[in-house]
Amino acid sequence: MNEPQQAATALVDAPEDLGPEPLPERRISDVDTIKALSDPLRLRILEVMTAGHDQTFTVKRLASVLGVSQTKLYHHVNQLLERDLIRPAGQRVVSGIIETSYRVAQLRISLDRSLLAGDSAGLHDVLTTVFDSARDDIEHGLQVGAIRADEGAEPHRRLIVSKGLARLTPAKAADFRERLVALIDAFDSEDAGATEGAEPYGLVMGFYPVASDDAEETEA
Repeated sequence: MNEPQQAATALVDAPEDLGPEPLPERRISDVDTIKALSDPLRLRILEVMTAGHDQTFTVKRLASVLGVSQTKLYHHVNQLLERDLIRPAGQRVVSGIIETSYRVAQLRISLDRSLLAGDSAGLHDVLTTVFDSARDDIEHGLQVGAIRADEGAEPHRRLIVSKGLARLTPAKAADFRERLVALIDAFDSEDAGATEGAEPYGLVMGFYPVASDDAEETEA
């Protein structure tokens, strides 16, 4: 099986050059990149590479970390390369075969607000990607014991899943949203790589007005 197609052709057997540092953040505003992110396995590839952003990854190494076959990964790696979500870091010859290493291109991905417009073609893909990937992470975490459902589980292993409905005034809704944004900012600012014993944690949050079939009730 050939490695994904690359523009670079030089073979490097010396200590690898990590290449440019990943961007702190990349804002996505096109549907094609959203579609590239809409596959759970591609999201897992990005998560693994982002967690090890100061390293490079070959397809062989990714296959070992993710527990999947190398053959299964080539297509997904190519998709991420085409959208510049990962970048080639170098090449070397291993047992007569060209082996390419990759590095993540950004540390964080944010979505342009235009993608969340009600008439946007990418809205469905955005929502599907976010919630399907969270569901897969939770199910996998429960299977392997990273998430515990029993009452005696340590607090940091317990899962929180909640869907609520509240009636708020516009002022209270705005205040609640502001506090949620502050909490998300605090969560995102944590530098796990600088803390010994740190583990990855996921957060999915939605806060939105619930549309009513009764226009008068909505207006009220």
